[in-house]
Amino acid sequence: MVQENFMKKNKLEDFDLLDFEEKDAQDNFSFAEMFSVLRRNWKWFILSLVICLLAGYLYIRTTPKTYRSSATVLIKDDKQGSGVGDASVFQDIFQLGTSNVENEIGFFKSKRLMYEVAKQLRLDYSYKIKDGLKEREMFTSTPLRAVFPDALPEQSISLKAVITDERRVDISNIVSGSRELPEKRTITIGDTVSTPVGRMVLNTTSLFSPEYIGKPISIQKNNLDAVTNGYQSNVQVELAAKQSSLIKMTLEDESLNRANSVLNTLIEVYKADAIDDKNQVGVYTDKFIKERLEIIGAELSGIDERIEAYKKKNRLTDIGSVSSVFLETTSQLESMSLGVENQLNMAQYLKTHLQEHQSGELIPASIGIQDAGIQAQITEYNNALIKRNKLIENSSVTNPVVEDINVSLGAMRLSILKALDNVIAGLSIQVKNMQEKQSENIRKIESIPTQQRLVTSIERDQKIKQELYLFLLNKKEENELQVSITQSNCRIVDPANGSSLPVAPKKLQVMMISFLLGLVLPAGVLYAGSLFNTNVYTKKELKKGVNIPVLGEIPFEKEEHDKDIVVKEGDRGSVNEAFKIIQDNLEFLKGGKEGSGYVIQVTSSNPNSGKTFITLNLAISMAFTDAKVVVLDLDLRKGGLSRQLDLQGDKKGISAYLVGKVPEVEEIIHEGVAGQKIDFIPAGPLPPNPAELLRSGRLEALLNRLREKYDIILLDNPPYGLIVDAAICSKLSDQMIYVIRSGQYDKRMLPELQELYDSGKINNMGLLLNAVDDRNLGYGYYGYGYGYGYGYGSGSDYEKSKKRRLFRRR
Repeated sequence: MVQENFMKKNKLEDFDLLDFEEKDAQDNFSFAEMFSVLRRNWKWFILSLVICLLAGYLYIRTTPKTYRSSATVLIKDDKQGSGVGDASVFQDIFQLGTSNVENEIGFFKSKRLMYEVAKQLRLDYSYKIKDGLKEREMFTSTPLRAVFPDALPEQSISLKAVITDERRVDISNIVSGSRELPEKRTITIGDTVSTPVGRMVLNTTSLFSPEYIGKPISIQKNNLDAVTNGYQSNVQVELAAKQSSLIKMTLEDESLNRANSVLNTLIEVYKADAIDDKNQVGVYTDKFIKERLEIIGAELSGIDERIEAYKKKNRLTDIGSVSSVFLETTSQLESMSLGVENQLNMAQYLKTHLQEHQSGELIPASIGIQDAGIQAQITEYNNALIKRNKLIENSSVTNPVVEDINVSLGAMRLSILKALDNVIAGLSIQVKNMQEKQSENIRKIESIPTQQRLVTSIERDQKIKQELYLFLLNKKEENELQVSITQSNCRIVDPANGSSLPVAPKKLQVMMISFLLGLVLPAGVLYAGSLFNTNVYTKKELKKGVNIPVLGEIPFEKEEHDKDIVVKEGDRGSVNEAFKIIQDNLEFLKGGKEGSGYVIQVTSSNPNSGKTFITLNLAISMAFTDAKVVVLDLDLRKGGLSRQLDLQGDKKGISAYLVGKVPEVEEIIHEGVAGQKIDFIPAGPLPPNPAELLRSGRLEALLNRLREKYDIILLDNPPYGLIVDAAICSKLSDQMIYVIRSGQYDKRMLPELQELYDSGKINNMGLLLNAVDDRNLGYGYYGYGYGYGYGYGSGSDYEKSKKRRLFRRR
């Protein structure tokens, strides 16, 4: 068969006119296709570039400038001194007495410190003035200061203020939270006025000048907690270098002065907080000493009153000379006894304090107990307690580290109590020994009157209390001196400072992104459209889906497709040339078959594909070659071609012939229809059973009769597959032209079309792509336009090529 020989020859590729070798030009084709898409849609790309660049320019003009400030501080990471005994063990475990740099970074980032900074600098207040298309933050350069005495920290308030003169200000557009209050009034500068949001005071600053008169100023009082969160997240705190104690802080803000102030204030707040932490033990020790001084002072007053009352009652004079001899022997013992009893009393006081107070309180230090082990344990306990309290502030009581420290604190407290018991026991033994020695001397002075002995006892008690009182006064001064000289563990290396050049928006970067976005957006739209588009538009797409001969493609010209007949003799336009190429491809597929007439069936997959248009104009084009052509309207259900030629009402048609009402073929032939050199047989009256009529032998007899008279017999059939009519006629035809309209045939149906072709039910099936956009014709992907352009130097198509619009309809 001709079809088999043709497929063996070149696998149907000969119908792709002027095609290149795909294997050799695949890479070039991809780039050429991409360039062709860009070329066809260049106006969209230009429009997108203009819009995106304009949007980028507006973004630069409307976005407030952002400045960067940075500061560097040094964290002292020195050991505070090692303890002894059990305290040194806990110090090694918990690193007590050190300033851990990583932990200090966490403190710098804490919300508590930033909240204090926001309160001190009043960061919840914002003052902006119009500067071109954007608003500029004034901060320290504002001419007005607003105060809302009744406003809560979490309340948000905004308003517009216009200075009318040196004494008055107009306020308007008051917004509190989500409520907009339509109030406009004039207030006097410095006066407290009542507004719907509470009392308000507006004061001028030292920077007020007449140039601000008449200019609107936006005043905002924001949620203090939200402002704190914002600055907490914006401040970047990190190590300046690995294995160093230098911390670098960075902040980006609309106002460079505000950024500098925030960082500097944050450092000062941190230093004050660190000093307060270190002074906690000193403050608590001072409180303890004051309490002891009050108690001992009251006891001394009571002793003085006892001595005075006793001497008055017994009328005693100076009896010291009488007992001087005996007292000299006991003076040394009394001196030693005073020191020992002093330590014993302080140890007992400290033990009583530990038993009466909770375990979460600090233990007084440096109160006169000379035992070095106890002093080290108390210091270690206080440092661990402060460490635990800091961890609780930044986490919770259930933190595993906090729980471990609590266990350690309990153990340390028990250890201190045991040590105190040992010290008290030792001092008690010393006191007992001294008392025994004093008893010996007392027995020697039994001859001294009882009054003298009582006075001596009272005076001795008085001396003990006086020594203890003076000792506590001395410790109180030492503690206050220690508190006053406490230094922070932070030292400023570089105060906050930043460049006057903004870091955002970056003009070049924004414009480059806008430029790239202007290219990417239309490209993305085109790519997305290609992904979601499942219809066949070009011959290339058609050939990728099926292995069926493609006879050609008819370009879409709006002016031409609105007409029934577009083929004209002598016309060298693109549509005329397309039909000539189809005609040549049909001759090639015919394989030089001579003799009787050649029957060509024209059908499609769905209505409105243009098969009737193709049938009529192909017939006219064939007639220009002096071939005898007849066209049959075999759409016995609608008779579309007959209606276009105004022959629908003709009773002498195919249906009449098939039922036998018209015996002769010549009676149903209309010669030279529409002023053309073709004959036409109309459908005739529409029958109720067109399929049965087509199956009758009279249709085959009709075609055999026409084969004898005509060279080409064109059959205009209804869509194939929807009804059986086209399948019946295909058995009687020599060639089928299957019309596919560009953009209306789903690619997912191509396998069914290939299956139909492979089944062998169709004789010489060929595809024809109709209404193809001229941008997708032939080798337009390579930038050469449609392949018929040799006659465009003059004529109608040349003029049309100069008038192509931006938007084309398919």
